[in-house]
Amino acid sequence: MLADARYLNGFFVSLKLGGTVAALSLLIGTAAAVALTRFSFPGRAFIEALFLSPLVLPGLVLAVALTLFFAANPVVPPGMPRLIVSHLLVGVPLVLRVMLPVLRRVDRSIEEAAQNLGASPFLAFILVTLPFLRPGLFAALALAFIFSFDEVEMALFLGSARDAPLTVVLYGAAQMQMDPTVAAVSSLLILLALLMMVAQQLYAQR
Repeated sequence: MLADARYLNGFFVSLKLGGTVAALSLLIGTAAAVALTRFSFPGRAFIEALFLSPLVLPGLVLAVALTLFFAANPVVPPGMPRLIVSHLLVGVPLVLRVMLPVLRRVDRSIEEAAQNLGASPFLAFILVTLPFLRPGLFAALALAFIFSFDEVEMALFLGSARDAPLTVVLYGAAQMQMDPTVAAVSSLLILLALLMMVAQQLYAQR
């Protein structure tokens, strides 16, 4: 496995893709969760449902729909940029799904007390609320990364040969022949996901 450039290149592509999608999903999803929990405005429930709606779509359906959309509207360059945008459609709802209940459990009176003691609303959020959110942020980041790293359908339909993620490389190798290397790489992917989830649980308990 380590001697095969296809797997190594696919791993680094998946690592770059997963890291970018996880960071952007965390930023957008957390901002959306703050807006949905802190502000009252008409249509808030509808907007929340709209944000979460991609989670109910099968991955293959979403991949085909995005392929047709980008074919008719080439607003995003093919390859890695298109994969990042496509993965954000699921990564952001995943983060939102984690952060909404976490933010709703925040005791706003502590944040208000910090403001009464002279902190600005932004500083009170950073110093008081953000430490409370850290376990949820870590869980949301890990969830978005694992989704993007392991995603297959959109990577097959929207990826390029030069920037093929590891899942696409595995799919192609499994189609040609049953190479034991495929099983080895798959086992390492399962181990990676398991280690991330265990680390998240340990951090949350701590």
